[in-house]
Amino acid sequence: MSAYVMGYDVGYSNAKGVAGYVGKDQGFAQAKKFVRPVGAAPVNDCIDAENNVDDRRVPVSVDGEDWYAFIEPAMIMRDKRELNYDYVSTKQYKASFLAGLMMAESNVIDVLVTGLPVSEAMKEDKVKELIAMMEGEHQVAPKRTVTVKKVVVRPQPAAAFVRMVYDHSADKRMSRIVREGQTVVVDPGFFSVDWVTLKAGGIIKESSGTSIRAMYRVIDAAAEAISREYGAGGAVKTALERAMREGDPELLANGEFVEYGPYLEAAAQKISRYALAQMKSDMALQDNVADILVLAGGGAHLYEDAARELFPECRHVVTFDNSVTAIAEGYFLLGQGIASQAAAA
Repeated sequence: MSAYVMGYDVGYSNAKGVAGYVGKDQGFAQAKKFVRPVGAAPVNDCIDAENNVDDRRVPVSVDGEDWYAFIEPAMIMRDKRELNYDYVSTKQYKASFLAGLMMAESNVIDVLVTGLPVSEAMKEDKVKELIAMMEGEHQVAPKRTVTVKKVVVRPQPAAAFVRMVYDHSADKRMSRIVREGQTVVVDPGFFSVDWVTLKAGGIIKESSGTSIRAMYRVIDAAAEAISREYGAGGAVKTALERAMREGDPELLANGEFVEYGPYLEAAAQKISRYALAQMKSDMALQDNVADILVLAGGGAHLYEDAARELFPECRHVVTFDNSVTAIAEGYFLLGQGIASQAAAA
């Protein structure tokens, strides 16, 4: 039987997964995909959902304590979401990891590929800590155990590069630009905006980094503007986050449905430029050259204008039909390659 692979992008807002057996074409069309909220808390801290048929929370056991994972933050009475670089060491992260394993359609995962923000992925101790937590046997339910044989950790934006290369593998001209040129990947996530610069697939560490002027600040600013105009309360922020995840163009604010797109765009205009100004000052690129500019992550469309301004001469700007899952898809493609190499050895 072919190897079972999982690409798992556990963010600060959503958990995105792609899992399946390695196919002959090594694509991901045959794989199972999911996007779920990363809300997680002890059962006693969660609002009852017996009458909500749309609630898809997942029960997990974290260090012997009953938790719910994949739960909307609005359904947690004392939501204490972790927005810091220690997130991967928290019980919230572990709960989301275990819930992700439950989504797998195999009790053995041969290769699981995940990632860290660029600044953290450069720290060997952080990478080893995450691998140690994920590898091995996990009791995900009273009568189900999932074993993860091998874990690979990559800087998050690097997976978007893999996804981009896959999309353009049949384009000889683009493939040559990838081999000979310089690619910059920008990944505006919920907690951090990460960027990597690659030459022939290799990461140039001096031209890669992280900013915390990310989507949560855009969402905060947009929610505040909506609350101020419509006299709504603090629930606007969680409603906005949920609407974005579900692709709903409106949210409910004080009994009225509001199109939130203009508020997000207005907030992103300023915040995205601050974030990418830091990127520009931190990069060690000669003449700030980007032969290819790739945008991925949940905030890709909101940071695109600022990124294009940073590289006005770039002729090849790549975005994805679904930028939210692009990183997880890249992890899955990486995992398939690793599993195929191991099988051929």
